[in-house]
Amino acid sequence: MQITWFKSEAFKYTCYGIVFGFLFPILATCIDIVRFDLGFSWQSAKYVQEKYPIHYIIDTAPLFLGLFAMFGGRNLDKLKETNKQILKASQFKHDFLANMSHEIRTPMVGVIGMIDLLFKNTKLNNIQKEYVHTIHQSSLNLLDILNQILDLSKIESGKFELSPSYIDFNQLIEQNVGLFLAIAKAKEIDIVSDYSKDLPQHIIADNNRLSQVISNLIGNAIKFTDKGTITIRAFLVSQKNDTITVKVEIIDTGIGISKKDQQELFDRFSQFHETSISSTTGSGLGLAICKKLVHLMQGTLDVKSEINKGSNFSFTFVAKTSNISIQNNIKTATTSKIPQYNLHVLLVEDSDTNILVSTQILKYLNCTVDIAKNGREALTLFKEDTYDLILMDINLPELDGVQTCNLIKQKYNNVPPVIALTSNALPGDAERFIAKGLDDYITKPYTTEILNIKLKNWFGDHYEYH
Repeated sequence: MQITWFKSEAFKYTCYGIVFGFLFPILATCIDIVRFDLGFSWQSAKYVQEKYPIHYIIDTAPLFLGLFAMFGGRNLDKLKETNKQILKASQFKHDFLANMSHEIRTPMVGVIGMIDLLFKNTKLNNIQKEYVHTIHQSSLNLLDILNQILDLSKIESGKFELSPSYIDFNQLIEQNVGLFLAIAKAKEIDIVSDYSKDLPQHIIADNNRLSQVISNLIGNAIKFTDKGTITIRAFLVSQKNDTITVKVEIIDTGIGISKKDQQELFDRFSQFHETSISSTTGSGLGLAICKKLVHLMQGTLDVKSEINKGSNFSFTFVAKTSNISIQNNIKTATTSKIPQYNLHVLLVEDSDTNILVSTQILKYLNCTVDIAKNGREALTLFKEDTYDLILMDINLPELDGVQTCNLIKQKYNNVPPVIALTSNALPGDAERFIAKGLDDYITKPYTTEILNIKLKNWFGDHYEYH
């Protein structure tokens, strides 16, 4: 405890206060010595002290200043301790999200991967297709909740960036409306879209994040509307040169939101209509994330609502106009030919479920696979000019994926692309793995389409030669 005291701000500031306090009696004594034209000596100082008792009060300055400084230092110590606790809590949150992401994503490889293969590699009757579709939708809902939590973490950490691109905004709205047509029809809800003629059809904005906001608001409108109409309106608010401000409204005829609930609507983990929570699902993060995303797009998110009269959720965002006409890639959309990559892949993975899923997906893409269950086995199996690709799990026993990758690259000159298979999806994880020597990454869980995209990126222009 004594060491702690000597190292504390309270001790340091107490010393400062005492030292500074001594200046007052010394200065006061010197002034009186000069005033009475006395020589500077101990006798003169003693004479002034005895002649003017006010100096006895001034002499207590080191004590009082020391005490005041000590209390100030103690407050600083408390503030530093509070900051440490905040940093500790922030690190705990980061570690918790990292562990949760990994632990949930790893088993979901088997769920989503197997459902994907079940659709593609087996013949199902209508009832089986319906069952599988329900499982598939439920697993995507779980993954969506996890991604929402990670999105919020990215935004709050300041590591979230928008990715503007040329988009057909009218088509983007129609695509998001199309996602909910089946649910709306089942609930006897009409969805109407109204795209203003003044609004440019082609703009430059973040396609994925706009879709995330719009689909979340449409989904909420359907969730809390039993029958009636949902209207999606988009119109131009203002324009200056090539910069425009766009407003989107999602208007429903649902149960409405009370004034009290509207005040807490955009808070994290909050859900409105407490009496109806039992009949709805969700993490309570959607609107909080939407508000932050809209803020990043230099806009605002608002709501107007009355109980039993419906709600009007509206948001604005800033975009650039574009004269480039975006053509739909009809050939790509209608092509159902299975890519034939003819690659020999070294799969380094310790989970039997993940091995089964990855192997079947690779076989579906016409790739052959050798399996290593840990880093040591991978080092033993690997030989130059044998493999076209290495899929490397990061969390491996003994040697992790990064260490195994670096050892292979140190030992051999001719090493194929090493793609990380990782359940780590927090801000900076992907960049961190690439900076440590891996060539690319795939976040678990992944599907045939995701792996196909990665293979196409690396081998698409010349895979016939493999």
